[in-house]
Amino acid sequence: MPRRDETPGAVLRDLVRLEVKRADSRKARRNEVSDERLLVRLRLLVAEALSVSESWGDLQRALGERGVRFTPSGGGLVLTDLATGVTLAKSSQVGPAYLDLVRRFGSGFPGHPLPGLAIRALARP
Repeated sequence: MPRRDETPGAVLRDLVRLEVKRADSRKARRNEVSDERLLVRLRLLVAEALSVSESWGDLQRALGERGVRFTPSGGGLVLTDLATGVTLAKSSQVGPAYLDLVRRFGSGFPGHPLPGLAIRALARP
């Protein structure tokens, strides 16, 4: 069996590369856990707001009392922090997807840039 003849520098570089990979993997797992914890809290918050809402206005008021709001994004909505404007999650990650909310409230989100989505959602039986 042939032996690998490696210089100490090559061995050290391989060890550093493996350690960086291991540290990145550990960091990614920690971020997934904290992201999941955040999503659980946001799901509860959105569920509470939805339980007292019969319209988009009600929902936005209830979310505002909790420090967040829905804002249009692409073909749906994202939950945004009121104080910072930072996007926290897509609506479908923390509650009903946009089109489900359209059907629930019987109209599109006020000022949504793609009103045709709501029209189509409401036209389907």
